[in-house]
Amino acid sequence: MYFFIAFFLISLSASLISIRILCAYSVYAFSAKVLISLIVLLGWEAPLILGIIRHNHWLEGTAYTLANNVLYSLFGFVFILFCILLVRDFLWFFIHKIILWSGRPDSFLNPMAPGLINKANITACLLALTLAVYGLYEGWKTPPIKEVILYSDKIKQPTDIVLLSDLHANRTTSEKKLKKLVSQIKGLRPDVVVMAGDIIDDRLQSMPKQTEILKEIKGKYGTFLSLGNHEFYSGLNSWMPKFQEMGFQLLYNTGVYIPKLNIYVGGIPDYNSVKGAPRDLRVDIDRLLKDREDKSYKILLSHSPSFADKLYKKAVDLIVSGHTHGGQIYPFHHLVRAANHYISGLYKVKGMDMYVSNGYGTWGPMMRLLAPSELTLIRLMPQGNKKTE
Repeated sequence: MYFFIAFFLISLSASLISIRILCAYSVYAFSAKVLISLIVLLGWEAPLILGIIRHNHWLEGTAYTLANNVLYSLFGFVFILFCILLVRDFLWFFIHKIILWSGRPDSFLNPMAPGLINKANITACLLALTLAVYGLYEGWKTPPIKEVILYSDKIKQPTDIVLLSDLHANRTTSEKKLKKLVSQIKGLRPDVVVMAGDIIDDRLQSMPKQTEILKEIKGKYGTFLSLGNHEFYSGLNSWMPKFQEMGFQLLYNTGVYIPKLNIYVGGIPDYNSVKGAPRDLRVDIDRLLKDREDKSYKILLSHSPSFADKLYKKAVDLIVSGHTHGGQIYPFHHLVRAANHYISGLYKVKGMDMYVSNGYGTWGPMMRLLAPSELTLIRLMPQGNKKTE
């Protein structure tokens, strides 16, 4: 049912774009109309097409990477174009109605006039292309380090925690990008590294070189990982022992107390991915907090930020999440915020601090628009430091 609904919505969206782009029928030859329609449909169907190619192993290596980048870039371009056309036509028809009501000629700014539509379409396509190229630049560049400072009387000494979320490493992820990530983390010399899910996004056997690089990510007192939804999609049974081999401590309704820092790090699987699972595999906060030190600073790794609303007041001191990508490509932000309640940055929820990372990587198009990627450095400071600053 989900497949058919998605296919219907995609086809409808593709049709709407094609209709508005092609409605200046006198300008285009029939072959051009068919070509434009196919390009639009190909862009919308890119995730489905790539999924079929990957599942059937029709392309491998460089050929698959090229197809992935081209098709997903086209998908991003078509999405941006669709949004521009929606906004443009809404305003255009609205303004035209006002013009008619004012007694001006019907031909003035008529949104159905072929010549005028053609010029407007060219402008829309150029704007969409410009935004897509800029989005690709934002998606490909090395993410900056975003620093967040928090204070607590439970923290006895300054503690640096690196938060990595939504890397979405897969067979197409370049080794150069991952080496830069490892270099960034090493340069920060973190006490702890926490990974809030969606670190990997492919089958284990498809990314041997990537895992060799990622295992170099280390925190002085440990590297901890919780599961996002994409770990469940990627063959979790294979990945769980591999995470341990890579030196990542997987937290599944469990936690670890670090006496030197007086910090308790706990993690849960992605809440939405395990809602229908057997009871012992679902999220269990009581089990996670059972072995905590009462006076410790408690950190919860929860991939989905909306789970914070289900916690009881002051259950932990800090929640770290991802999943939203900060919206990734505007105006998708509005749907992401509606679905997750939180989208990016620092929040106060039921007396707890929560930080939602924009994530390091991307899903789908290698694009970001008004949602820059990030590697987060959370600096926990003793409460007394705040008073002296």
